[in-house]
Amino acid sequence: MALDIGQRTFEDQVRRAKVDGRPLPRVAIIGAGFSGLAAAIQLARSGVRSFTIIEQSDGVGGTWRDNTYPGAACDVPSHLYSLSFAPKTDWSRRFAEQPEILAYAEELVDRFHLGPHLRLSTSVDQLSFDEASETWRLAVTGSEGPETITADTVFIGCGQLNRPYLPDIDGRDTFSGPAFHSARWDHSTDLAGKRVGVVGSGASAIQFVPEVAAQAASTTIFQRSPNYVGPKKDHPYRATTRTVLNNVRPIQRAYRAWIYVSLESRWLWLKKDSLAGRKLREMFTKGIRDGVVSDRLPDAAVVPDYPIGCKRILISNDWYPTLLRPDVAVVDEAIIGIEPDAVITADGARHDVDVLIYGTGFETTNFLSHLPVTGVGGASLADAWADGAHAYLGLTVAGFPNCYLLYGPNTNLGHNSILFMIERQLNLALQAVALQVAAGSVGTTVAVGEGAYRRDDERTQHLVQNTAWAGSCTSWYKSASGRITNNWPTWTIRYWWETLRIRPTDFDVVAASPEHTAA
Repeated sequence: MALDIGQRTFEDQVRRAKVDGRPLPRVAIIGAGFSGLAAAIQLARSGVRSFTIIEQSDGVGGTWRDNTYPGAACDVPSHLYSLSFAPKTDWSRRFAEQPEILAYAEELVDRFHLGPHLRLSTSVDQLSFDEASETWRLAVTGSEGPETITADTVFIGCGQLNRPYLPDIDGRDTFSGPAFHSARWDHSTDLAGKRVGVVGSGASAIQFVPEVAAQAASTTIFQRSPNYVGPKKDHPYRATTRTVLNNVRPIQRAYRAWIYVSLESRWLWLKKDSLAGRKLREMFTKGIRDGVVSDRLPDAAVVPDYPIGCKRILISNDWYPTLLRPDVAVVDEAIIGIEPDAVITADGARHDVDVLIYGTGFETTNFLSHLPVTGVGGASLADAWADGAHAYLGLTVAGFPNCYLLYGPNTNLGHNSILFMIERQLNLALQAVALQVAAGSVGTTVAVGEGAYRRDDERTQHLVQNTAWAGSCTSWYKSASGRITNNWPTWTIRYWWETLRIRPTDFDVVAASPEHTAA
């Protein structure tokens, strides 16, 4: 499936540039999560070392460094949650937990000698395109204060799950006990014997709530709406299985391909009004009603009233057993206020709590809202995205040359591995950068044309209307206006095809001027 055309094409152009004595592009990579590390690895594999990885935290790993809450784990099988061109084959279990995934990210740094290229604890405060020099200027702040980094090409790998969302609740800041977001877990807080309130019941909450409930005196879950939660077919790998998967390459590849195909088939659930989706919803509803619904847990608390797939389908083996515990309560009334020691809901009830944990997800639809980006003519990316973020194949925006978004708009998935999408974006991006190198790394611009950019967005928004996400539920896939900004709206195999080879007619290449070439 890889057909790594981008890496081979880029490597060929790099080799020619070295033979001719032409300079290679200076590349800035923003973010050291899997997107940023993948970009750096592909550059290094191609023979380019003129790159810098800028990371605001003190280490690599992105969301897997930030999310250290109890029970944190991946919901994609381990062997597909690694880069095909830099795989980890010795996973300890079918669904890897946070420490093992973080260790994999850190191991990649050592394996590909990325350490000298890392700028940790450094924030990017502004990103602007300088038309006089045809370069990007990054205003950054690190341990030695503010400075400016100049780059010919920029990869933005900030991701969609890096800015925790805290709901604007009246009195939130008056709470006197420990209060924190799941992505900023306070490990110094002892939950034993405490009355714990959990705001939210999404993907993070279903992992940490069972761990919390096992310690707390009582746990109250304040949820907006219930989720579809299926069984998690997780288990540690036997020693013999690990040995085979770690050493027998054909079996490694076959197993990875089997996982991909089995997940890809789930797209049938996510098509609007699909028979597969309706049947699965019926199965979920019956199972929940037979095994969970009771006087204490009525339909409204545990049975979703929206099409399956409208929000991400979750997997857990201990979520429903935790809800059935006598010391766990589910409240589906809206929160209207928080007091120093209680949460107040719309029905007037006062819920006494000692600790508040926010499992409220991330600011996912406001892509790059934390980073001012200006392109050609001083155009603001925020203004370009005033009606919702969008990019050509989720990768690049007209008017912002030599700039590539990894895990950008409409590349998230509800059924497969995001690392697959990142790899496909890199395949296309490297072909674009190869055009830049071929025409002169310094001073050459490669940008998607306005027409191709507009047509791609129109197609994406047309396709997305035929998905379950267009249903009536509220989810992190949608912006406030209702525009679905996050998810790829069809099979990932189609994304593979769309990103296989660059379409030269979709891009404008302006070769370096003589003064740049001379420089």
